[in-house]
Amino acid sequence: MDIHKPKPWHGLREFLKEYLIIVIGVLTALAAEAVVENLHERRLASEARETVRAEINLDLANMKRRGEIQPCIDKRLNELSAYIGKAEAGQPITPPLTIGEPGHPATYTQRWQAATAGGRASLLPSDEQRDYIRVYQVFEDFQARQAEDRLTWGELMGLEGVQRPSPELLADARMALGRAKVLNGSLRQEVRTASLYAGRIGIQGVDPELNRLGARMLRLICLPLSTPPAEAEKMPFAG
Repeated sequence: MDIHKPKPWHGLREFLKEYLIIVIGVLTALAAEAVVENLHERRLASEARETVRAEINLDLANMKRRGEIQPCIDKRLNELSAYIGKAEAGQPITPPLTIGEPGHPATYTQRWQAATAGGRASLLPSDEQRDYIRVYQVFEDFQARQAEDRLTWGELMGLEGVQRPSPELLADARMALGRAKVLNGSLRQEVRTASLYAGRIGIQGVDPELNRLGARMLRLICLPLSTPPAEAEKMPFAG
């Protein structure tokens, strides 16, 4: 096998020519690598954007389910306030049989957390990241208040079927009712805030499947207070 020895350079011009070829080759390789990396990052950013926006849309659609029964919630709070007032005054009362509760739709953050932990969220423009963080902060606040709201309505359900509520029970119910009213106002405002922030980035919180189910499902809180528990259990409802 013949071994060809490298030819010596003949003059500065030939050296510069060879040097230029090497430099161009290296720069071309680096540029090609940068293009591939850029395309890869764009794909990851696009995937992160798609999954996060889908999660926000679902969360907002869930939150709006509470807004759909807001009139029932307000009515029930007024009914309970009137009932407790009459009972405290010693007036004739009819014990509530079905108080119900507003239902507490879930909000999810797993996709956003995964995008953040995996570094994909950092590939998005800073303004876009800020918009998502703002929406998810409302989701987290909403979920935290819902946990307290669930416990509060559980306390109010302690009035169901009680013919002669004691002063202690009425005092506890009065405090629970006050908390329920405050939480109701906060949760209602958070639905509005989430809708506002999501709307600014083009997310409306529309889920056809949820809307289809919600249209035919009846919430217990929308039933009359006089509804017997056995009858209430037969009613389809969403929790």
